[in-house]
Amino acid sequence: MAHNMKHGIVTGSSRGIGLATVELLTKQSGFKVIGSSTAGNNPLGLSNFKCLKLDLSSSDSIDKFVENLGDIKLNFLINNAGVLLEKWDASTINMEQLKHTFDINVFGTIEFTEKLLQLFTNNAHIINITSDWGSFSEQNFDTFQPHYKMSKAAINMYTKLLAKRLENENIKVSSLDPGWTQTDMGGKIAPRLPKDVAIDILNLLNTDVESGQFWHQGKVRKW
Repeated sequence: MAHNMKHGIVTGSSRGIGLATVELLTKQSGFKVIGSSTAGNNPLGLSNFKCLKLDLSSSDSIDKFVENLGDIKLNFLINNAGVLLEKWDASTINMEQLKHTFDINVFGTIEFTEKLLQLFTNNAHIINITSDWGSFSEQNFDTFQPHYKMSKAAINMYTKLLAKRLENENIKVSSLDPGWTQTDMGGKIAPRLPKDVAIDILNLLNTDVESGQFWHQGKVRKW
């Protein structure tokens, strides 16, 4: 049994898609999950789950998180933590919001991933939760949420670059567009539930997919 254990990390696990993903993964046999939240609170009392404090805008916090992992080997990383700071109908660039959004969604996410790279096993899978809003092929393109959109577009490019870089190391990297989901970010009228996205994530983890692709509901989509 032990050799089939899957160890991994889900960032932003205290609510929304992150929480739903942890709830689903911890129900699978052989999964051990480490979550993160800015407060480090653990809403779930499970033997195969622990939650560590992580502030992606702080290099010190990232270093502490990695230190707390010890000499673990990781099979997966779900980069789910992120912020959307602007109002839904804001289209003007606010430099402070842009910088803060990039500190967490881009710089923090990349620094965190880079500092974990030496811990990944062969066949590990890194999944970056991005968005249709970070795509250049978005159907209903508008000028709103500019900071968030640019941050997710940057992470989509990081997915492609990292996938290419890790080709020979047998580590897969994917972007996942959850679609419009009922979270604090997505609001109450969104058609998808966090648990629907969690199923997409589990399926992606369990499938031997080509690295460097952008996924939506089990299918490759355009960047």
